[in-house]
Amino acid sequence: MNITIALNGSATAIECDPGDSLMDVLRREGCFSVKYGSDTGETGAAAVLIDGRLASSDVLLAAQADGHEITTVESLNVSPALHPIQTAFVAVGAFQSGYSAGAMILGAKALLDRHPNPTEAEVRDMLSGILDRETAYVKPVEAVLRAAAVLRGEPVVPFVPDILSPLTDGRRAVPYELGATSTANLAVPRLVPSVDVPEMAVVGKAELKVDGLKVAKGNPAFVDDIEPRGMLYAKVLRSPHAHARILDIDDTAALGLPGVRAVKHYKNTPQLQYASGGQSWPNPLPWDQVSFGNKARHVGDRVAAVAADTQAIAEEACRRIKVTYEVLPFILDEREAMLDGAPVIHDEPEAVGIHDAAHNVSNRIKAQTVSDVEMDAAFAGASHVFEDTFRVQQVQQTPIEPHVAIAWIDEDERLVIRTSTQVPFHVRRMVAPLLGLAVKDVRVVKPRIGGGFGAKQEMLIEDIVGHLALATRKPVRLLLDREEEFMASRTRHPQTITYKTGVDDNGLLVAQEMRVIGNTGPYGTHGFTVQNVTGLRGLSSYNCHAKRFDCYVVYTNIPVPGAFRGYGAPQAEFALESHMEDIARQLGMDVMEFKRKNWVKEGDRLNIVMFLGERGAPEGSVDPASFPLVMTSGIEECVAQGARAIGWHRRDDPNWVAPPEQPNIRRGIGFAFCMHGTAIPFL
Repeated sequence: MNITIALNGSATAIECDPGDSLMDVLRREGCFSVKYGSDTGETGAAAVLIDGRLASSDVLLAAQADGHEITTVESLNVSPALHPIQTAFVAVGAFQSGYSAGAMILGAKALLDRHPNPTEAEVRDMLSGILDRETAYVKPVEAVLRAAAVLRGEPVVPFVPDILSPLTDGRRAVPYELGATSTANLAVPRLVPSVDVPEMAVVGKAELKVDGLKVAKGNPAFVDDIEPRGMLYAKVLRSPHAHARILDIDDTAALGLPGVRAVKHYKNTPQLQYASGGQSWPNPLPWDQVSFGNKARHVGDRVAAVAADTQAIAEEACRRIKVTYEVLPFILDEREAMLDGAPVIHDEPEAVGIHDAAHNVSNRIKAQTVSDVEMDAAFAGASHVFEDTFRVQQVQQTPIEPHVAIAWIDEDERLVIRTSTQVPFHVRRMVAPLLGLAVKDVRVVKPRIGGGFGAKQEMLIEDIVGHLALATRKPVRLLLDREEEFMASRTRHPQTITYKTGVDDNGLLVAQEMRVIGNTGPYGTHGFTVQNVTGLRGLSSYNCHAKRFDCYVVYTNIPVPGAFRGYGAPQAEFALESHMEDIARQLGMDVMEFKRKNWVKEGDRLNIVMFLGERGAPEGSVDPASFPLVMTSGIEECVAQGARAIGWHRRDDPNWVAPPEQPNIRRGIGFAFCMHGTAIPFL
């Protein structure tokens, strides 16, 4: 069918299929600022202006736009200079990945065209339909308000950091006082420079993002913003069962469908064991995955993959693949996975390095700073012993840009994989052996990624497009839809965490034990390393001579966990800080003072860190003098600034806690602090 739209001010005739979405048509016309986030409109990444009103183009048929005016961010790019709205977004750093920047900028334009002087509430209402996983909306709101002022001809103050004066000497606590520490706009970064840092040219100064221009203009910067000539489209057939053996696959009907170029599955793919987590080399054990196997271990597990001339043909081909399953019992709860009689998830003899496959234990991690005898004595000598158990659930990272990869064979007969990944070099070394290639014959291109948050710290789909590109000798693209992201991407690890802590009569910790059952789902991937970091962070914030970490990493049939911002630390520190608060309250101590009495300070050594890491603990005895020394600490200053900023005094004000005029309202203020750092122990 043929339609005509006024695209960015120009009459444009377009040939399309009746089922084409407006988003698909606009991207074919080169409007790469319009992004895919889902097929159902909730992300807002594909928002455009239709006759001046913001609408999601991914849920509109192209035919519905016939005769209408369609505006994308490309309409603002009439010169190298930026439009005032784009300038404001760059000036305040209103985006990180910038995947949805085009939608937010268009929404701002539509709002300001109607209301030149909007309220903050009106700006937030406009932005509410555009999911932003990165900025908490504070800076986008500020950008729209600043752009509105500029368009009204009003001056705006420079957007620069607010440099705050220290409240402490960095070592000693100061009395809490009422009053805010800053009167600056909430969107402005607040800095308390260390006394050790000299005046510098960039650090502590306002800097524009070096790639802000291309993001604000919606220029092609992401994986899917290219389309190699003759590109094929891939689709993955996924298991509907949480646990099932694949007895047979018949791909005859799929291969007979015109337009299908290749079908890959366990019958025609090498069964090479690997681990998909991208962190170091060699990858930590276990190696318990293959590209396509004869067993499905979670709903959404890959069964087969198709490359075809169109996305629709690939999807139909998947429906025509006949799979014979033997459905098996499944297990979801990490606490039940190790029990006798639980379904065995990895019964294949080829897997490498599983700790105890018969009990679904992928790894066992133990670390302690003293002997068992000393540990038991420390608990026995404690005046008080407290024990709490916490559970943290599975959470999906939800980057607005889904996983997407395009593979092709270049002019030098190398395989090129353009992919949305956080770990291009890990992908390169991991994918090469799976495809039967030398590492030098693989090139991985990582363009800008539209959010990752750990979900893309994995070799997740690159082997699939690699297999299909080698089989067809054509470029192949695979894009996960939103349902697949939840089923077959990665998540945070669920954990069951138990803390046991001994305290003396002065409120000092004398013994602390952390027991963890980490749920790694059906594959090891990041399971071992994430749980190592859980122990590292969960036992490093507070001083205690006797510490013990005891962890089982177990298989279940949930969608696969992996890396997620904080990489094992958020689970541990949620449990630790809750546990420490419970102890303080039971001892009748002020929570902040109890934690202050025990937290690590300058000159203290972090003892447990020497015993946790991918390479394991050092062999033989460890000299305590070699434990990492805390050289600096910003905790006291952070607490002083934070208490004033949050209004700490309100926690004891009954009228604030239980306002008489709002009998259904209860309020509270809590205090927690967390430790984190980059890199992995011993690497």
